[in-house]
Amino acid sequence: MGRLLLVIEDDGPGLPEDRRDEVLKRGTRLDEDVPGTGLGLSIVDELTRAYEGRLTLGDSDMGGLKAMLELPAAES
Repeated sequence: MGRLLLVIEDDGPGLPEDRRDEVLKRGTRLDEDVPGTGLGLSIVDELTRAYEGRLTLGDSDMGGLKAMLELPAAES
């Protein structure tokens, strides 16, 4: 079965490796200085798991965060 890979990178401050699991928890925010609910990455992670995929957070070559979303391709 094929896989779909979506990679999103930014040039922001990044995310320390030791805190990446933490931001996947519902309601967790590391930057309290900007508006937000802390739901975005947790929702993406939950939906990814529901579809038997995988979300991986890493370092972007641009200096920020790299999010890699891997999902099974639809059957034809």
